[in-house]
Order: sequence, then C-alpha cells, then structure tokens
Amino acid sequence: MISNDGFAVVFVRYGTHPARYVDVVDWVHLVSPAIVLSRSTSTALPVAEGASATYTVKLNLQPTGSVKVRVASNNPEVKVKTGSGTAGSTLDLTFGTGTWNDAQTVTVSADSDADFVPDTARLRHTTVNADTSAEYDGAA
Repeated sequence: MISNDGFAVVFVRYGTHPARYVDVVDWVHLVSPAIVLSRSTSTALPVAEGASATYTVKLNLQPTGSVKVRVASNNPEVKVKTGSGTAGSTLDLTFGTGTWNDAQTVTVSADSDADFVPDTARLRHTTVNADTSAEYDGAA
C-alpha cells in the first residue's frame, strides 16, 4: 500500500502471517527545501504607480549553512528593497541556521511614469549561494 498525504509517502508491505500483518513501514519525506512567501505565487501583488506594497520571505527548512535568496524584478520601473536599504532591480536576503524561519520583509515599489498604462513585473526568488547541503526551490 502507498499513501501520500502531500508531505510524506508511506510504504507498507503486508505479511501473510497474522502476527506479522504489517511487515515494513517506511516514510519518505517529499518536502523539499523551499523559499516561502507570505503571498501566494498565483496571485498578483497590486502596487499603484508611485506607491509600494510588502510581503515576507523565509525558508521552510533549517539549512546547514548560510542561504542567500535573490529577489529580482524583470521591469526596471518596479523596484525591491528591504528595511531602509536602497531600492533596486535586485535584492539579496541572507538566512542562517538560526534565522531561517525569521520572515524578512520585501518592499515592492512602482515608479510613476507619463503613461496611464498599467505595468507588470515578475519577481523571481532564487538561491544564489547556498552554503548548505540542499538547494532551495525558487518562486516567481
């Protein structure tokens, strides 16, 4: 029998003797290291021109070393920053073995321009220097 609850797979081999009905139980974890966003990757983060909005980023599993997550915008009019940092097209967030679950806030700002056409941007979140044994799945 194989059971999958979305987080782990359970393999059970049944025996034929009543005293050994369940012969083997093995758990195989499917949860892979991932970058976790406070907003769903399937919904937009609305930002009016000249304004900003925020969301948070953290890791779902404790790393064995330092993990740097790069946030990059594909539109030069949409910038990212954290804290009092300078807004730009890329931002690096660093997580460690003790801070992997501490959410870091990302501020997304949209420049005002002369047209009234709504602009769009895709923000990509990738691991750029995983000093750890596992790579983290990115998010867009």
